[in-house]
Amino acid sequence: MKIFNMSKPCFLTANEAIELIKQRKLSRYEWVQSCLERIEERENLTKAWTYLDIEGSLNQAKKLDDLNNDKFGIPIGAKDIIDVSNMPTQMGTSFYKDNIPKRDAASIAISKDAGCIIIGKTVTTELGHRHPGPTTNPHNPEYTPGGSSSGSAAAVADFMTPICFGTQTTGSIIRPAAYCGVIGYKPTYGDFDKSGILPNSPSLDTLGLIARSIDDIQMMRNILLEEKIKIYESIDLKKFKFAFVRTPYWEEHNDECTKTELEKFIYELTKLKYNILEENLDDLILRSSEIHTNLSGFEFKRSIAADRINHFEKLSEILRYGRLTDGNKMSLQTYRKLQGQLEENRLKIEKRLNKYDCIITPSAPGEALKGLEFTGSPMFNTTWTLTGMPAITLPIFKSKNNLPIGCQIVSRRGNDEVLLGIGKKLIKIFNQNEK
Repeated sequence: MKIFNMSKPCFLTANEAIELIKQRKLSRYEWVQSCLERIEERENLTKAWTYLDIEGSLNQAKKLDDLNNDKFGIPIGAKDIIDVSNMPTQMGTSFYKDNIPKRDAASIAISKDAGCIIIGKTVTTELGHRHPGPTTNPHNPEYTPGGSSSGSAAAVADFMTPICFGTQTTGSIIRPAAYCGVIGYKPTYGDFDKSGILPNSPSLDTLGLIARSIDDIQMMRNILLEEKIKIYESIDLKKFKFAFVRTPYWEEHNDECTKTELEKFIYELTKLKYNILEENLDDLILRSSEIHTNLSGFEFKRSIAADRINHFEKLSEILRYGRLTDGNKMSLQTYRKLQGQLEENRLKIEKRLNKYDCIITPSAPGEALKGLEFTGSPMFNTTWTLTGMPAITLPIFKSKNNLPIGCQIVSRRGNDEVLLGIGKKLIKIFNQNEK
């Protein structure tokens, strides 16, 4: 992907742009206008958006400039399963093209109140499941951007907006962010409110963020939490204990480049005297995958009841004969047992990992897949979503095809600020080693 004039505001992170606004070197209008110009320039190729509010976004930016208050007008994209008032929520389907909510999702209302400008809706896979939309990977349009937060990851990676909302039920933030070479963050389960977002599997669904800097992630996290919580900037990583988790999919499903780069990264960290031990969780990860498939199938069948009842023939085959079939096989009694098994498995994993501050593991089986028919496998994300643990993918590797490969960092529930601080340090260390 060719990078053009870096002086254009669309290439700035949100924090960089805000600093220029404070110095009166950039207006909010210029920032939003630059993002919209970038979209106009690249959208025919990247296809990241389902809807854009061009006039409304520019008017909001101008209004904020005129008020000259401390609201900085951050341009943001929202995954198209998240309700934004007076914008269509189409959910990756043809039959919801006229579905225009009057009420914002909680996350959108909070963001708007803080001065964020929702410039449009980004492409999602069908009902947040697997059937892909038209979005391409900004690094090479012949490759998938991942899913289901396809448009959000591609829009951020293509400098169309500094931050986008995504959601994750299995690997729908971490994998597309890794494929597109940006930072994806799935918080501790329950940290961000989910009202106004299409449910997929309510026991697992998590609202998250995609951005190009951890500072931007933290800023938006504080906005959504409506309180200021600082990440740990001055941490000494040598005082932390890391677990390197290959997972049972390492040999058969991981490509050689991912394995080589991640092992090399672990070796470099050990040379720096970081405390890293390998931990085998294969039995619990395989069990997590089994629980996730059954539990999410049952919940998904109920969550999209209106769609399977009213629009069944319009649904993709992968949805009709995939997760819906899984859900149809299950009874309520089995589901209740699964809920207990989920908690039991979660506690076993937490006990095994209790001595570690952080886990290092793949974000995805490798680089983005060639072709747009399949968004890739979430096998390296399932366990951490099931446990509700916070996860972040860092864009620190490149494949032989010059495509991004992510490194996933996971921590204990409620340890998000430490996780973001560790992520920020690891990016800095990696960049220094690359020079």
